[in-house]
Amino acid sequence: MIMDPGIAALVAQQPAPDPAAAAIPVAERREALEVGFAAMLDALPSGPVFDDVDIVEATVPGPERDIPIRIFRSRGVAGDLPALLFFFGGGFWMRTYNSPDNIGACRQTASQARAVVIEIDYALAPEHPYPAAHLEGRAVLEWMATGAGEYRIDPARIAVGGQSAGGGLAAGLALWSRDAGGPPIALQVLEVPGVDVSLAQFDPLPDGYTADDLAGLIECLNFYLPDGIPAGDQIAAPLRADTLEGLPPAFIVTAEHDYLRAMGDAYAARLREAGVPVVSVVYGGQVHISPALAGISVGARAWRAQVAWAMSTLHSPDGALK
Repeated sequence: MIMDPGIAALVAQQPAPDPAAAAIPVAERREALEVGFAAMLDALPSGPVFDDVDIVEATVPGPERDIPIRIFRSRGVAGDLPALLFFFGGGFWMRTYNSPDNIGACRQTASQARAVVIEIDYALAPEHPYPAAHLEGRAVLEWMATGAGEYRIDPARIAVGGQSAGGGLAAGLALWSRDAGGPPIALQVLEVPGVDVSLAQFDPLPDGYTADDLAGLIECLNFYLPDGIPAGDQIAAPLRADTLEGLPPAFIVTAEHDYLRAMGDAYAARLREAGVPVVSVVYGGQVHISPALAGISVGARAWRAQVAWAMSTLHSPDGALK
């Protein structure tokens, strides 16, 4: 299928990666990339705005520090609500939870799903390699289940989700919760998820991508797992888990023109084989960063609305995706 015309025009305008960037200190590269991404979004039409959401910033005690979180709660909805623990994307080392596109996505989900969204500012590699981000996610999940009373979160209706690397973190957290007796998770919401850091299910050069993109992905993984995947570890690569039985229902979005599509689709297939309820969608014409491009793409707007729909199923008396 042809790439969404608005997105194709945007992709064509992007400069080629600078080979010299690898010599720049990581913190400086991270900041420059975020400034560049924000400038790109500022030049585009804005997507829908969802103002019926109350936003509070807080911290949660973590294993190494107080973890910053941002709490989005649908305004005017009484009682205990379903809640989503959201991990932003960025290859485990880029982006920030302060990015307008991430904040906008959390606003929309909270508003349309009549829910609470907890956006976590997890520790980034290479300063904090695996399992630092996972351990911080675990701490916030446990806080949501036991210590978030003032924000009216229903501990029986907690979901985990995220985009790209964040989707991989969310899937790993669901595996940990199942195997370690952690707080019960009612739903996984995984968008273009990076669920296999071994790259066993990787389409190296789909349309619009180059060898430079592959090199960038490998750099992300080297930052995140400098010593490789620990022996026997399944949290870092959920697609490689021995069994996916007993995991929570999952809503999985992949993009047609995305180098991570194959692993997301494979994860959906394995979940189905394990008897886990799954709704999986491949968005035709879309790319990896489409959730940020709702202002120029009808498909991207539909994608974000469907994420909110998935969360809204937690209001069903029968549970998620029923």
